[in-house]
Amino acid sequence: MKNLEIYRTGGTSAKMQLGIPVPLTPDGRAYRYSPNERAFPRHFVLGNRLPGFPVPETMSARMTHMPGQPGTVCPYSGVIENDDAFTHPDDKAAAIDTVHHAAMEDVTAAFHDMFSNLGRKFANSKHVGIKAGPRKSPRPKPRFARKDLLREIVCDECGRDYGVFAISLFCPDCGAPNLHLHFAREIDLVRQQVELAERLEPEQGELAYRLLGNAHEDVLTAFEASLKTAYLHEVSGRPAGSPAMKSVGNAFQNIEKAQKRFAEFGFDPFSALDTATLAVLTLNIQKRHVIGHNLGVADASFAQHAADAKLGETITLVARDILQFGAVCQMVVDSTDGWLANGHAPRPAGSLPIIDALPEVSHPPALQVAGLGPLAVDVGLWISSQSETGYDTIIEGDDIREAFQDQSVADLELAIAELAADGYVTSTHYSSNVPRVRTTADLFATFDPHTQQHDPVADAAKLAESILAGPDAVDVGALHAETGWPLRRFNPAIAQIILLIDSGRVGDEYGTEYPSRWFHALAEDRVELKRFVARSGS
Repeated sequence: MKNLEIYRTGGTSAKMQLGIPVPLTPDGRAYRYSPNERAFPRHFVLGNRLPGFPVPETMSARMTHMPGQPGTVCPYSGVIENDDAFTHPDDKAAAIDTVHHAAMEDVTAAFHDMFSNLGRKFANSKHVGIKAGPRKSPRPKPRFARKDLLREIVCDECGRDYGVFAISLFCPDCGAPNLHLHFAREIDLVRQQVELAERLEPEQGELAYRLLGNAHEDVLTAFEASLKTAYLHEVSGRPAGSPAMKSVGNAFQNIEKAQKRFAEFGFDPFSALDTATLAVLTLNIQKRHVIGHNLGVADASFAQHAADAKLGETITLVARDILQFGAVCQMVVDSTDGWLANGHAPRPAGSLPIIDALPEVSHPPALQVAGLGPLAVDVGLWISSQSETGYDTIIEGDDIREAFQDQSVADLELAIAELAADGYVTSTHYSSNVPRVRTTADLFATFDPHTQQHDPVADAAKLAESILAGPDAVDVGALHAETGWPLRRFNPAIAQIILLIDSGRVGDEYGTEYPSRWFHALAEDRVELKRFVARSGS
């Protein structure tokens, strides 16, 4: 069971314990899914700790979980469970598909070897002849697309990188409230909008006013969402039998209504504001309603709050005032964040723990591929870069030796053996100390994204959609012409497709520019293609 052995973490050969690595997003984060059914939307992504961030030896007052220790905190509800409870349903399905693929490849190989052995056993028989035939090309390993989320956060208490949908309350590693970080990100986006408006030419004044108006409105929208999220979290924690909650509506667009809501829990988020600052907040909330509902024209209600406003005239929007509005709202959100942490305020903006300066990196981090050592990865990348056709490429051992002169023959043999063991190449000793290799589709699927600036799996998903929309008979040359892609890009993608089609329906011409010139995609093949598209996230 060579393929299953790759994932073996324990047990015996007859009864293995397997560990399947989860697929990662392009930025290296893993999907997680809250076990709390009420923590909508439940889905989030979890990355690594910021390099150089000093992890505390004990929990800070704002933490509910020791960072780096087993266990995960739901960022939407604060519920703490073991790590396995947060396994994403998509990752469970991916693990099943991965094990199924490995097992089927092992069973196929076992049957082939069994008949090959029988053929040798009866080789001298006059009455019985058994021939196993050529070994079938392995089907491509299942690959699963994962996407990063729009809102990315780095916790200022433990340095953990993670992503959520729009807004959440807690760090999934240490449990510290991170509401203030979400709002700070919103204000950073508002600042960028303001700067964009100020760069416009004078003749684009109407557009600039619209951009400033949107920025101003975004401050209040984020402010309202922050307070509402914190309030609803507290409501969800009330004991069973508590009185039914009245609909929130737009209560958090109004200071008095918001105070009344939070008073249910003995808290006033506006208590940190003095009279003058509270007046600034009140004026800007009124201004937002005029902008949003009256096209910026001052009405009688607004004129009462703004001394310089004239009834019926367009109100003035100044960049400085918008940023001041954001800063006042940030004070309220910070106060609310501290309330979530039992009175322990968040770190002031710009006061992150000192992080040791990282060395300057003049090249991207080295690619890591599960199961392969660094040299095997380097050889795989080099082979990918050398191939002119993108399929069935033969690389002589002497060429590999020449390209890696600083490596010993023994180390190169080991690296090639690693690539062969995981199905990236097949290898044979020919006339060199270093084996000759022949590429498989998996080599290009794995290494092309890093050497050719395209992803064969993503490209294959596009081809699959085109094939599913067309007739059963597929002319590969015509399909290539339809894409407009270079041959080097097309071949790795079509090779992924061909391996999903029953071999009896694939042309077996040798020596053409494509892995095959034609194939027929019948109903059972189309099922495989649809599933492939779904796994690829297309």
